[in-house]
Amino acid sequence: MNLKPKTLASQLGVQIAISLILVWVLATVVALWVLVKALNTTYDKSLQETAQRVLPLAISDYKLNQFGLLDLRPELSLLGTLSLGVGPRILSEQPEYLMYQLRDFRGRILVRSNNAPSVPMIEDLTAGFTKARNYSLYTVSSVDGRYYLQVAETIEHRYGVLFDTAFLFLMVFTLALPLSVMVVFLAVRSRLKPIQLFTNTLSTRSGSNLAKIEQTHLPDDFKEVQNATNALLERLRTALASERAFAANSAHELRTPLAVASVQLQRLAQELDHSDQASRLQEIESSLARLTRLIDKLLQLARAESVSLYTGDPANLDRIAGMVARELDPSGERIDLISDQPSPINVDHDAIAIILSNLIENGLKYGPAQSPVLVRFDQAANLQVENLAPDLNESDLDSLKLRFVRGAQRGKPGSGLGLAIVGAIVDQLRGELTLSLIGAGRGQRLVVSVKLRPQTELT
Repeated sequence: MNLKPKTLASQLGVQIAISLILVWVLATVVALWVLVKALNTTYDKSLQETAQRVLPLAISDYKLNQFGLLDLRPELSLLGTLSLGVGPRILSEQPEYLMYQLRDFRGRILVRSNNAPSVPMIEDLTAGFTKARNYSLYTVSSVDGRYYLQVAETIEHRYGVLFDTAFLFLMVFTLALPLSVMVVFLAVRSRLKPIQLFTNTLSTRSGSNLAKIEQTHLPDDFKEVQNATNALLERLRTALASERAFAANSAHELRTPLAVASVQLQRLAQELDHSDQASRLQEIESSLARLTRLIDKLLQLARAESVSLYTGDPANLDRIAGMVARELDPSGERIDLISDQPSPINVDHDAIAIILSNLIENGLKYGPAQSPVLVRFDQAANLQVENLAPDLNESDLDSLKLRFVRGAQRGKPGSGLGLAIVGAIVDQLRGELTLSLIGAGRGQRLVVSVKLRPQTELT
């Protein structure tokens, strides 16, 4: 199973998102490292400043206590009003997180804060910073070297602050990263929207639409693709136009000599008696008639593939169908028109007449003798032509749309181009041609459906 994104937008989005995640993670790690280092420096400096400030006060209180003055006048204590809470923690307040011990040069504890232990925090009295197992400690001594003050902070407190800070960083990272990825995805999709419109325009075009793709707002580097595509479409249009023009001109030029030959054969047949030569001339005349019909079909096919059919005034389907029915069935015995007042469609009238004449002619020709041909129109301007077709199979339907294919009844006259012409016109009209069989046995019927676009959908 291939989970790799295939579209350009998804590929760019995934790559940018991964890059963004890596940058965010690296930036967060570096920021946390810098922050931890800065906090350690700040707290160490706080220990040092607190020790230097508390030392003279602690010595003064110790001496006053030696003379018993603090018992008589407690307000003389300089340490009594001192708060060691430099600041609250980030997520929970913990005042006076610093503790101190005033010790003499022998190491005895002379004065200590309420939160300090009654035993020395460390035995060493060397001035400066010291990292004990449970404390981060700074030691300062008096000028005469008789007194030492040790100010400490618990490791638990310091790393608790670092943990809280890291937690806030991760919260910001967790919230900001998805938003950043979403913004990147929306930006990529917005910038690639003209390209998607370009590809959609190509994918939805029919094979007969070879006009240039006029689309603005494409990126400069993608305009080369547009120019190359338009150049290819122009070459294809020129080649197909030349081919269709040759076919149409050839068929048109053949009609005149065929007509002249047919007239001459008729005159020659009238001059001859009922002889073997007359019957042969009749066969030749029938062949010329079939060839003439074939040329007419080729002309219709060339016209269907070479011109735009959404032109002219809105076509009245009922009127056109009535004209075609009277031409193909003057007696009115086989064609039944069933209309539901179809909407006018902005389609060339001759194109509608060609569709109807080919479908109805096929129904009359290939249906059983004297069997009816039903022509239906609905309000959406869709038409159906239905006739009996007991000899057809489901497997034959798709091949009937091909050129020069006539199905099972090949003995009857025809060129096999009727449905191909209808299909070409329907493709030009961006419609849909479908064939289906309903019923069974002798009552099986072929239904040819053509869905066209009403005039309201073209505006």
